[in-house]
Amino acid sequence: MNPSIEQYFDAVEARLIQSPAVVSYHVVRREVAQSDGKLRVQTALIDGGALELFEYVVWAEGHVRLVRYSFHWQDADCNLRQRWDNTPHHPHLPYSPHHVHTRDGGVDGIAEAPDVFAVIGRIEDVLW
Repeated sequence: MNPSIEQYFDAVEARLIQSPAVVSYHVVRREVAQSDGKLRVQTALIDGGALELFEYVVWAEGHVRLVRYSFHWQDADCNLRQRWDNTPHHPHLPYSPHHVHTRDGGVDGIAEAPDVFAVIGRIEDVLW
């Protein structure tokens, strides 16, 4: 088990606990090995919506590095608000595979992987 990955996942959970936009959360999967880790969390938001987050990280060159991610934010009626991910299913977009799905059905390339803490902050900005 890698203590740095454990600390990172602990920090993600602490941020969820501290967020005024989060009502509750449930850790679906948390696995930490010596060289990598996976975290999947389902979160209930104050507006009745939800955030489901997934991160696959590796320990490389003394840092926790994000390899795969998906941050799926939906409203109380289960309609997509935004989903950031790096599944390579939009190779034509600039900065592929990083992209964001928007409420209107659009998909935009993004220059780099979003930080889970920034995603939570964005949700707080909208809901709080």
